[in-house]
Amino acid sequence: MITKEEAVLAYRLMLGRDPENDDVVNSLCQNTHSSHALRDVFIKSPEFQQRMGELLKLPQSVRHRHPYTLPKIPVETEVSAEALDQMFERIHKEWEHLGQTEPFWSVVTQPQYYQAEFEAHREQFYTSGNHSCQVFLSAVRRSGVSPADLNTCLEVGCGVGRVTGYLAGAFSKVIACDISKPHLDLAQQHLQVKNIGNVELVHWHTVQQMQQLPQVDAIFSVITLQHNPPPVMAWMLSTLLGHLRSGGVAYIQLPTYRNGYMFEAERYLHSTPPSTLEMHFLPQPEVFKIIEASNCRCLEIREDGMVGDEDKMLSNSFLIQKK
Repeated sequence: MITKEEAVLAYRLMLGRDPENDDVVNSLCQNTHSSHALRDVFIKSPEFQQRMGELLKLPQSVRHRHPYTLPKIPVETEVSAEALDQMFERIHKEWEHLGQTEPFWSVVTQPQYYQAEFEAHREQFYTSGNHSCQVFLSAVRRSGVSPADLNTCLEVGCGVGRVTGYLAGAFSKVIACDISKPHLDLAQQHLQVKNIGNVELVHWHTVQQMQQLPQVDAIFSVITLQHNPPPVMAWMLSTLLGHLRSGGVAYIQLPTYRNGYMFEAERYLHSTPPSTLEMHFLPQPEVFKIIEASNCRCLEIREDGMVGDEDKMLSNSFLIQKK
């Protein structure tokens, strides 16, 4: 027999919605005896066939290139403070370990940036940070805001300082934060070698430390939020936007869709941490909800290709302004 949770999840994954009432859930639980049978029930349902028929009417290029034509992904974003702390601590431990073992590869997952190969590619690694900085500044300029009017920039997930030094050249002060002390130690070494003195490095031990941030004019975060579970991603985005001054801008990249992705907090907290980098997704409607609740507006949204296979996953870069 299947459980009520499995029945509800099937509705969300196959039909993109919640069950209409408890009776249909109870009926499935009483009459469906395996996950394979449950799948067949939904595949044969008129509603599922109609959804797939509408999708198949689209050009093949659209179906393949745009995963958001598929049903919405079920993602839990609201959890207790205790669960939020547990999630953050799990990610904290993972990144402290990565900082001790493969700090550069964990930032840019290319084989030449493994510890054994890194020195021969150090200059290439750090030079690549300028591109990220210039993309950010170009987006700001396109929005009609002058970077010269923005004094303090908060970098969320600075890692080993790959982008930090370039941000320091564009802003009077940079507050560079990271969850991993080993990464920050390497960032400090890099900044000292480059004689960059207008950067304050901050180690986040707990999620609550983000609430202690000062008000800033700009926020920059790329390939960072994606490694946090959706509830942490949502909490971080809301908290960060709360520290943005009126007229200030935030450039935030995060993945928003993957075919077949789902997130349940209880299941996640009882799962074994993966042996590789965690990758999570926060649906666009959740992002826009947070932006609106934070008294902000979205000036620009772009697909950025930062999560690899664009046929299966979608990542967006948002330019957000505080009203």
